[in-house]
Amino acid sequence: MVSSIGWATTPDGYLISVGDELELDILDDNEPPQRFTVGRDGEVQLPYIGGLQVSSIAVGDARDLIHRTYVQREIFVDPSIELSIASFRPISVLGDVQNPGNFDYQPFMTAEQAVGLAGGPAISANNEEARVLERRNLKGALNSLEYDLGLLAAQYARSQALLKGEGNLNWSNLPSDLRQGVNRELFDEHKANEDQVIALETQNAVTQRGLLTQAVSEAENQIAILRQREVVQRKIVTVSQTELERMIDLATRGLIPKFDVRNFELQASQAESSLLDHRERQSEAIVQLTTLMGRLSQFDSHLEQQRLTESQRIRNEINKLISNRNSVEDRLALLDQWMNAASGLESELLLEFQVRRREGNGVRKLLLRPDEELSPGDLLVIVVKPPETLGEAQ
Repeated sequence: MVSSIGWATTPDGYLISVGDELELDILDDNEPPQRFTVGRDGEVQLPYIGGLQVSSIAVGDARDLIHRTYVQREIFVDPSIELSIASFRPISVLGDVQNPGNFDYQPFMTAEQAVGLAGGPAISANNEEARVLERRNLKGALNSLEYDLGLLAAQYARSQALLKGEGNLNWSNLPSDLRQGVNRELFDEHKANEDQVIALETQNAVTQRGLLTQAVSEAENQIAILRQREVVQRKIVTVSQTELERMIDLATRGLIPKFDVRNFELQASQAESSLLDHRERQSEAIVQLTTLMGRLSQFDSHLEQQRLTESQRIRNEINKLISNRNSVEDRLALLDQWMNAASGLESELLLEFQVRRREGNGVRKLLLRPDEELSPGDLLVIVVKPPETLGEAQ
């Protein structure tokens, strides 16, 4: 809602507030306009002059003050200065409105206009057609919440069944405090689907665990084979060493040429190298087995942790839905009371405009009329008067 295009028309009578962003343009220099935020102390830090108190001063007066300060401090002789509001502090609208939240502030915004930004009052008290439509919408929202609550309750019961190792969804899986607020028929509507999810998740867990178990078994078999090969290879090394020693003895006695010994040395060396290769492969297989056994031992705990986390997430969603449902039920009950008691009344008689405005070191509480103006940063709380007070208001 707020853009820099409109700030050239910022009223000179607007009082600057803490948190406002000012746009200062010294037309005598070649620098582009600069923006400065009014601090909590009410001061704005400006080029060459530092802090200047501008809070609660009109824009026109602040422009004159900045001009005088630049001249008095002999920074400029007679500068042409343009000062406007780049952005205001947003206002907050809470209470009995359709869409509470924060909204951009505009000069001369009234309390009634701010309520319009928030979608209007939560209940239209002086419009019969609007009340009927609103009641229909509330009933629809309530039915939707009831359906979603039944679905989430079934999902929560499914998570509890999986944690307990049960194969089917049961109403007893819901805590007693939840059963009181859940429609049993809507819960049962989702039982077939959730039972199917339980079966699929259980089968998936069994399959994954089976694959890990099979991998562990294969790794153990591989290690056993490598150990058997190591035994055989050690025998080959022993035989090669014995034969080499015999050939060295024959060569020493001159019975065979020394050249023939080299072939036996090579065979003995190859046998020892093969033995080292077997041991290396065995070590790698042991490391792999250890990793697989670790994954297998952690599988169940990780699976349980995932299911606990999912269960907690669903429970939080259920609590939110219950809170929303209670709110809708309260609004529906209040609307029904109004439809019986508020016929012909003006809405301004039914709404109270409470403002909390920060001033200095404290917060001031005000009651405004609908046509009174707000200030930047105001917190506007809309309170619907209870039906029992309508007679007095009338």
